[in-house]
Amino acid sequence: MLKYKRSFFRLSYVTCIFIIMLIGISVYRKNIIYDNLVINYDNKNVKYGNKISASDIVKTSNAPYRIIKDIDTKKLGEQEILVEIVKEDVSKIIPITVLVVDETKPVVKVKSDTVSINVGDNFDIKSNIESVIDDGVNLNYLDKANEDSREYYTINSNFNKDVSGTYEVEVVAVDRANNITNVKYNIVVNDKVVEPTVNSMVVGNNANAPINPSGGDIVSIAYSLIGSPYVSGGNQPGGFDCSGFVQYVYSRVGKSVSRSSYTQAYDGVGVSYSNARPGDILNWGHGGRVTHSALYVGNGMMIHATNPSMGVVLSNVSAWESGSIDKVMGVRRVN
Repeated sequence: MLKYKRSFFRLSYVTCIFIIMLIGISVYRKNIIYDNLVINYDNKNVKYGNKISASDIVKTSNAPYRIIKDIDTKKLGEQEILVEIVKEDVSKIIPITVLVVDETKPVVKVKSDTVSINVGDNFDIKSNIESVIDDGVNLNYLDKANEDSREYYTINSNFNKDVSGTYEVEVVAVDRANNITNVKYNIVVNDKVVEPTVNSMVVGNNANAPINPSGGDIVSIAYSLIGSPYVSGGNQPGGFDCSGFVQYVYSRVGKSVSRSSYTQAYDGVGVSYSNARPGDILNWGHGGRVTHSALYVGNGMMIHATNPSMGVVLSNVSAWESGSIDKVMGVRRVN
């Protein structure tokens, strides 16, 4: 009996040793596999808003993997991605640290590099700003900003509408990552000029005035300039104001007219609107003052340099008159 008990205990001992060895071998194998599970990844910075996921960052791996925690490119700063890599019955979670950065500055567009007004004229310095955009989103205006302010634009200027001179306006745009864009434009405040009032000589009704032989050429040149930009004080194809446009077109056919709208109301001879012919100058205004010039091109239409947002356009005379306080005050024929 004692002999059998000793044999049993010997067998049990050997069995336990064998099991422990198997467990040890299994643990060792798993540790080897675990230590050799590797993921290679691109650790470059990720641009804010890019359509990218953790799978795009992982370059290679020596076993199948899945993403447990992905990247959010709409959040700036450091982020941790979690990737689980699996081989046989061994799993390993590998953290990857990425940095989401925004290196793109806001885009500021102004309507005109120079705005011209007269002393005392009301002018909103924000009205010359066409857009302030960052990553496709319009930034809001902030009157007073501090060092912690983000995603806004503000304006710096000592502009004074009541004192003549040239004033610089600086538009400062700041995005969420404190990228800053500075764009400047000028406001020229001119001394007021005493303008002549329209009288019978200006309006005129010379039914016997000969038709301008250059009328057809004037119309053709005017049509070719449709779409040109409006620039205050401009009289070249790079940009026109209303009277500068008329002066330039006439210069192309070898004829000279004066520079301003109110003096163009005295150029040539006056005819009635019912006798207007292609190439004639239309004088616009209200309250006895001429404020705008246009070229009549026939069939109730005119071409003129309007404003910074529209530039040189073709307009229906009647429609333009019905939508404005200005009226046709005179028609001038320059031969």
